[in-house]
Amino acid sequence: MSEPEVRLCPATTNASGFEYAGLSHVGRIRRRNEDFISIDADNGWLLLADGMGGYQGGDVASALSVRTVLKCLQRGSHGDGLEATAMADALREGLNDANEAIRQAGAANADLSGMGATMVAACLTKECLVHAHVGDSRLYRLRDGTLEQLTSDHTVLQAQVDAGLIGPLEAMQMPSRGLLTRGLGVAPTVIVDVGVHELAEKDCFLLCSDGLTDMLDAREIARLLGAPGAVDDVAQGLVDAALAHGGRDNVSVIIARFAG
Repeated sequence: MSEPEVRLCPATTNASGFEYAGLSHVGRIRRRNEDFISIDADNGWLLLADGMGGYQGGDVASALSVRTVLKCLQRGSHGDGLEATAMADALREGLNDANEAIRQAGAANADLSGMGATMVAACLTKECLVHAHVGDSRLYRLRDGTLEQLTSDHTVLQAQVDAGLIGPLEAMQMPSRGLLTRGLGVAPTVIVDVGVHELAEKDCFLLCSDGLTDMLDAREIARLLGAPGAVDDVAQGLVDAALAHGGRDNVSVIIARFAG
Protein backbone atom coordinates (compact mmCIF):
# COMPACT_ATOMS: atom_id res chain seq x y z
CA MET A 1 0.00 0.00 0.00
CA SER A 2 1.36 3.43 -0.93
CA GLU A 3 1.90 6.10 1.69
CA PRO A 4 -0.56 9.00 1.95
CA GLU A 5 0.22 11.99 -0.23
CA VAL A 6 0.37 14.40 2.70
CA ARG A 7 1.49 13.84 6.30
CA LEU A 8 0.73 16.50 8.86
CA CYS A 9 2.05 17.23 12.35
CA PRO A 10 -0.58 19.68 13.65
CA ALA A 11 0.49 22.93 15.28
CA THR A 12 1.28 22.64 18.99
CA THR A 13 2.92 24.77 21.70
CA ASN A 14 5.02 23.56 24.63
CA ALA A 15 6.12 24.87 28.03
CA SER A 16 9.41 26.18 26.64
CA GLY A 17 7.49 28.77 24.66
CA PHE A 18 7.87 27.23 21.20
CA GLU A 19 5.14 26.46 18.72
CA TYR A 20 5.65 23.66 16.21
CA ALA A 21 4.20 22.43 12.95
CA GLY A 22 5.27 19.88 10.37
CA LEU A 23 4.17 18.94 6.88
CA SER A 24 5.34 16.31 4.38
CA HIS A 25 4.09 16.12 0.77
CA VAL A 26 4.82 13.53 -1.91
CA GLY A 27 5.46 16.26 -4.50
CA ARG A 28 4.37 16.44 -8.13
CA ILE A 29 6.61 13.77 -9.66
CA ARG A 30 7.25 10.97 -7.16
CA ARG A 31 4.64 8.27 -6.62
CA ARG A 32 5.72 7.50 -3.07
CA ASN A 33 6.58 9.73 -0.13
CA GLU A 34 9.89 8.50 1.27
CA ASP A 35 10.22 11.32 3.82
CA PHE A 36 9.21 10.85 7.45
CA ILE A 37 8.70 13.52 10.11
CA SER A 38 7.98 13.52 13.84
CA ILE A 39 7.37 16.23 16.44
CA ASP A 40 7.31 15.59 20.20
CA ALA A 41 6.30 19.03 21.44
CA ASP A 42 6.39 18.11 25.13
CA ASN A 43 10.08 17.25 24.92
CA GLY A 44 11.02 19.57 22.06
CA TRP A 45 12.19 16.71 19.82
CA LEU A 46 12.08 17.34 16.07
CA LEU A 47 13.02 14.58 13.62
CA LEU A 48 13.06 14.53 9.81
CA ALA A 49 14.42 11.80 7.55
CA ASP A 50 14.58 11.49 3.76
CA GLY A 51 14.72 7.88 2.56
CA MET A 52 16.45 6.51 -0.51
CA GLY A 53 17.13 3.26 -2.34
CA GLY A 54 15.81 -0.26 -2.31
CA TYR A 55 12.63 -1.57 -3.97
CA GLN A 56 10.44 0.05 -1.33
CA GLY A 57 13.30 0.80 0.99
CA GLY A 58 13.16 4.58 1.11
CA ASP A 59 9.89 4.49 3.03
CA VAL A 60 11.23 1.94 5.44
CA ALA A 61 14.61 3.62 5.97
CA SER A 62 13.18 7.04 6.81
CA ALA A 63 10.56 5.69 9.21
CA LEU A 64 13.08 3.34 10.81
CA SER A 65 15.54 6.20 11.27
CA VAL A 66 13.05 8.42 13.05
CA ARG A 67 11.65 5.66 15.25
CA THR A 68 15.11 4.44 16.23
CA VAL A 69 16.26 7.91 17.29
CA LEU A 70 13.01 8.42 19.21
CA LYS A 71 13.59 5.17 21.09
CA CYS A 72 17.08 6.31 22.03
CA LEU A 73 15.78 9.66 23.30
CA GLN A 74 12.95 8.01 25.21
CA ARG A 75 15.30 5.46 26.73
CA GLY A 76 17.34 8.19 28.36
CA SER A 77 14.46 10.64 28.93
CA HIS A 78 16.57 13.29 27.25
CA GLY A 79 14.40 16.31 27.87
CA ASP A 80 14.58 19.75 29.43
CA GLY A 81 16.63 18.67 32.43
CA LEU A 82 19.58 17.29 30.50
CA GLU A 83 22.76 19.21 29.72
CA ALA A 84 23.41 20.14 26.11
CA THR A 85 26.43 17.84 25.87
CA ALA A 86 24.37 14.86 27.05
CA MET A 87 21.62 15.73 24.58
CA ALA A 88 24.20 15.87 21.79
CA ASP A 89 25.52 12.48 22.84
CA ALA A 90 21.99 11.07 22.81
CA LEU A 91 21.35 12.32 19.29
CA ARG A 92 24.68 11.00 18.06
CA GLU A 93 23.92 7.61 19.62
CA GLY A 94 20.46 7.60 18.09
CA LEU A 95 21.67 8.28 14.56
CA ASN A 96 24.37 5.63 14.92
CA ASP A 97 21.70 3.18 16.10
CA ALA A 98 19.59 4.15 13.07
CA ASN A 99 22.53 3.46 10.78
CA GLU A 100 22.85 -0.04 12.18
CA ALA A 101 19.09 -0.67 12.14
CA ILE A 102 18.85 0.22 8.45
CA ARG A 103 21.76 -2.04 7.56
CA GLN A 104 20.30 -4.95 9.50
CA ALA A 105 16.88 -4.50 7.88
CA GLY A 106 18.44 -4.35 4.43
CA ALA A 107 20.47 -7.48 5.04
CA ALA A 108 17.38 -9.37 6.19
CA ASN A 109 15.19 -8.46 3.19
CA ALA A 110 16.42 -8.39 -0.41
CA ASP A 111 13.72 -5.87 -1.37
CA LEU A 112 15.23 -3.43 1.12
CA SER A 113 18.86 -4.01 0.15
CA GLY A 114 20.68 -0.76 -0.54
CA MET A 115 18.21 1.48 1.26
CA GLY A 116 19.39 4.44 3.29
CA ALA A 117 18.36 7.85 4.56
CA THR A 118 19.50 11.33 5.34
CA MET A 119 18.38 12.80 8.63
CA VAL A 120 18.31 15.98 10.67
CA ALA A 121 17.21 15.96 14.31
CA ALA A 122 16.94 18.68 16.93
CA CYS A 123 16.18 18.96 20.65
CA LEU A 124 14.93 22.29 21.98
CA THR A 125 15.04 23.48 25.59
CA LYS A 126 14.43 26.91 27.11
CA GLU A 127 18.10 27.81 26.67
CA CYS A 128 19.46 26.04 23.59
CA LEU A 129 18.92 23.98 20.49
CA VAL A 130 20.97 20.81 20.04
CA HIS A 131 21.02 19.21 16.61
CA ALA A 132 22.53 16.29 14.71
CA HIS A 133 22.51 15.42 11.04
CA VAL A 134 23.78 13.07 8.36
CA GLY A 135 23.36 13.83 4.66
CA ASP A 136 21.71 16.83 3.02
CA SER A 137 18.57 17.31 5.10
CA ARG A 138 19.03 20.76 6.60
CA LEU A 139 18.46 22.93 9.66
CA TYR A 140 17.99 26.69 9.29
CA ARG A 141 17.58 29.49 11.82
CA LEU A 142 15.77 32.73 11.06
CA ARG A 143 16.87 35.47 13.46
CA ASP A 144 16.11 39.17 13.05
CA GLY A 145 15.23 38.60 9.41
CA THR A 146 18.49 36.80 8.59
CA LEU A 147 18.42 33.15 7.52
CA GLU A 148 21.40 31.00 8.51
CA GLN A 149 22.01 27.37 7.56
CA LEU A 150 23.17 25.60 10.73
CA THR A 151 24.07 22.32 9.02
CA SER A 152 26.54 21.62 6.24
CA ASP A 153 25.49 19.19 3.51
CA HIS A 154 27.38 15.91 3.33
CA THR A 155 27.63 16.00 -0.47
CA VAL A 156 30.39 15.90 -3.06
CA LEU A 157 29.52 19.42 -4.18
CA GLN A 158 29.66 20.84 -0.65
CA ALA A 159 33.08 19.24 -0.21
CA GLN A 160 34.20 20.94 -3.42
CA VAL A 161 32.83 24.27 -2.19
CA ASP A 162 34.61 23.84 1.15
CA ALA A 163 37.85 23.10 -0.71
CA GLY A 164 37.46 26.24 -2.82
CA LEU A 165 37.17 24.29 -6.08
CA ILE A 166 33.79 25.80 -6.99
CA GLY A 167 31.69 28.66 -5.67
CA PRO A 168 28.34 28.33 -3.86
CA LEU A 169 26.38 29.87 -6.73
CA GLU A 170 28.01 27.52 -9.23
CA ALA A 171 27.23 24.55 -6.98
CA MET A 172 23.52 25.44 -6.97
CA GLN A 173 23.40 24.97 -10.75
CA MET A 174 25.16 21.60 -10.81
CA PRO A 175 22.93 18.58 -11.65
CA SER A 176 24.90 16.33 -9.28
CA ARG A 177 24.31 18.41 -6.16
CA GLY A 178 22.50 15.53 -4.45
CA LEU A 179 25.44 13.10 -4.59
CA LEU A 180 26.04 12.21 -0.94
CA THR A 181 29.27 11.59 0.94
CA ARG A 182 27.41 10.36 4.05
CA GLY A 183 24.09 8.70 4.69
CA LEU A 184 22.43 6.43 7.21
CA GLY A 185 22.68 2.77 6.23
CA VAL A 186 25.34 3.37 3.60
CA ALA A 187 28.40 2.10 5.51
CA PRO A 188 29.05 0.08 8.69
CA THR A 189 29.83 3.27 10.61
CA VAL A 190 28.77 6.86 10.10
CA ILE A 191 30.10 10.20 11.31
CA VAL A 192 27.30 12.27 12.84
CA ASP A 193 27.70 16.05 12.95
CA VAL A 194 26.28 17.72 16.07
CA GLY A 195 25.92 21.33 17.15
CA VAL A 196 24.61 23.46 20.01
CA HIS A 197 23.13 26.95 19.63
CA GLU A 198 21.91 29.36 22.29
CA LEU A 199 18.44 30.74 21.76
CA ALA A 200 17.32 34.31 21.27
CA GLU A 201 13.82 35.72 21.51
CA LYS A 202 11.80 35.31 18.29
CA ASP A 203 14.12 32.65 16.85
CA CYS A 204 12.50 30.47 14.22
CA PHE A 205 13.97 27.12 13.14
CA LEU A 206 13.30 25.08 10.02
CA LEU A 207 14.16 21.43 9.43
CA CYS A 208 13.67 20.39 5.81
CA SER A 209 14.41 17.79 3.17
CA ASP A 210 16.18 18.61 -0.08
CA GLY A 211 12.81 18.58 -1.82
CA LEU A 212 12.40 22.09 -0.41
CA THR A 213 15.90 23.47 -0.87
CA ASP A 214 16.26 22.15 -4.43
CA MET A 215 13.16 24.15 -5.38
CA LEU A 216 13.60 27.36 -3.36
CA ASP A 217 16.63 29.58 -2.79
CA ALA A 218 17.59 30.99 0.61
CA ARG A 219 15.97 34.36 -0.03
CA GLU A 220 12.59 32.78 -0.78
CA ILE A 221 12.85 30.44 2.20
CA ALA A 222 13.61 33.40 4.48
CA ARG A 223 10.66 35.37 3.14
CA LEU A 224 8.20 32.52 3.60
CA LEU A 225 9.57 31.41 6.97
CA GLY A 226 9.25 34.95 8.31
CA ALA A 227 5.71 35.44 7.08
CA PRO A 228 3.11 36.42 9.68
CA GLY A 229 0.36 34.03 10.63
CA ALA A 230 -0.11 30.65 12.23
CA VAL A 231 2.90 28.35 12.22
CA ASP A 232 1.04 25.63 10.31
CA ASP A 233 0.14 28.18 7.63
CA VAL A 234 3.83 29.05 7.33
CA ALA A 235 4.67 25.37 6.87
CA GLN A 236 1.97 25.09 4.22
CA GLY A 237 3.31 28.16 2.45
CA LEU A 238 6.79 26.67 2.18
CA VAL A 239 5.50 23.38 0.79
CA ASP A 240 3.14 25.13 -1.63
CA ALA A 241 6.01 27.25 -2.96
CA ALA A 242 8.18 24.18 -3.55
CA LEU A 243 5.31 22.53 -5.42
CA ALA A 244 4.76 25.66 -7.49
CA HIS A 245 8.43 25.58 -8.51
CA GLY A 246 8.13 22.01 -9.77
CA GLY A 247 7.87 19.75 -6.72
CA ARG A 248 10.30 17.27 -8.26
CA ASP A 249 10.88 15.44 -4.96
CA ASN A 250 9.06 14.77 -1.71
CA VAL A 251 8.88 18.00 0.30
CA SER A 252 9.03 17.99 4.10
CA VAL A 253 9.32 20.76 6.66
CA ILE A 254 9.24 21.10 10.44
CA ILE A 255 9.04 24.57 11.99
CA ALA A 256 9.81 25.55 15.58
CA ARG A 257 9.05 29.19 16.40
CA PHE A 258 8.99 31.21 19.59
CA ALA A 259 5.34 31.79 20.42
CA GLY A 260 4.09 35.33 20.84
